[in-house]
Amino acid sequence: MAREPVGPDGTIAICVKRTLVARVAGGDLFQKAPRQRELFLYVAECTLEDRLADVREQVIAERVFNRRPDFQGTQDSIVRAEARNLRKRLESYFATEGREEPIVIGMPKGGYALSFELRPAAVCLEPVSAATPVAVTEVRAARASGFRARRLAGACILIVVAALGYFAGRQRLERQLHFEKPILPFSALFAPNRDTLIVTSDTGFLQIAALAHHPLSLNDYIARTYPKVPGITPPDLIQNWNLYEFTDGREMNVAGLIMSSYPQFAPHIELRSGHKVTLEDFKTHTAVLIGSPISNPWAQLYENRLNFHCEFDSNSGRIFFRDRQTQYPSADDVAHGLTYARLAFLPGSASTPSALLIAGTTAQATEAAGELVASRTQFAHVLRKIGIDPSGPPHFFEILLRSNVFVGGSTAPEVVAWRLAPISY
Repeated sequence: MAREPVGPDGTIAICVKRTLVARVAGGDLFQKAPRQRELFLYVAECTLEDRLADVREQVIAERVFNRRPDFQGTQDSIVRAEARNLRKRLESYFATEGREEPIVIGMPKGGYALSFELRPAAVCLEPVSAATPVAVTEVRAARASGFRARRLAGACILIVVAALGYFAGRQRLERQLHFEKPILPFSALFAPNRDTLIVTSDTGFLQIAALAHHPLSLNDYIARTYPKVPGITPPDLIQNWNLYEFTDGREMNVAGLIMSSYPQFAPHIELRSGHKVTLEDFKTHTAVLIGSPISNPWAQLYENRLNFHCEFDSNSGRIFFRDRQTQYPSADDVAHGLTYARLAFLPGSASTPSALLIAGTTAQATEAAGELVASRTQFAHVLRKIGIDPSGPPHFFEILLRSNVFVGGSTAPEVVAWRLAPISY
């Protein structure tokens, strides 16, 4: 039985909220404001998951705006300022692009959690001119019966208009629940009888690699055997990174977009950082791995099956891809602010579940690639361009993307190269 979008108590289904969040974030108003879009997606995910402790000013400053843990709101008003801008942008969206949406998203003042409210039916009344006060008493009795009749008729009209507005909104909600069939690679990853794991990076692991000046292996990660780095402050820094869970906010945004794009499968999707994953999970779950093998060590399980290998420059601390002949980005690319990302889909076999890998040379490149693959329309165009039917059977692909990074975001990625079958070296 299909799930009702609005329950008996007037609550709106989570899947409908997620779909709306994705649609708002993909609108023109938010594409032009990447910082507010990032804030919006973060607070939306926290609200929908009822993680209200994570929408405090201190936490938002650290996770969204990359402020230090000792952030003081009295000295830096970035969260409050961007929240004000976000409130205005949401109001503008639902008055323009989203004027037909039956549900309106807002951010009530006094906090950073979002609200989801059914849009009230609009009723337009003709303006009434003021009556001349002369001889009102004389005509009141004569008009009483006619006035009562008109008032009753007016009330009936209001009821009919409100009912029509309600049912129109209800029909729009029901149409939202008519989910489109997923395209590749998600048609091979998601299914009602299959669980999928979305894994984001462990940024603590990346920091340890940077301190050690060399990438760490998946075996190191599983055993938690990290190199000793002399002279670091505080001395127990590596042990703390090993104990606590850290991940990347942009990668969480990508995960949220993927889940919002296919809300019908949300009950079968688990979102975890790399710190909370075990090797056993990959035997029973299909997987979406976000982040490079340098920051998301679980991606190393698939690295030897790919053509564009991810490498780490210990001197500069940069991540890059390399095929047989070329390094991406080159020194000239770096000088011009160009970054690269790799999208790779490996269909499952009898012993290995399917996996999608989303990795960039920077966090912005990873986010741009994730936004592309989460967009049904845009990614279907990419697949057709490289000769794959988006609605066809599972097909291996590996796509190298390039985008230009600027403060607060990046340009839409363009396809640089691709492979449709794995190549062994």
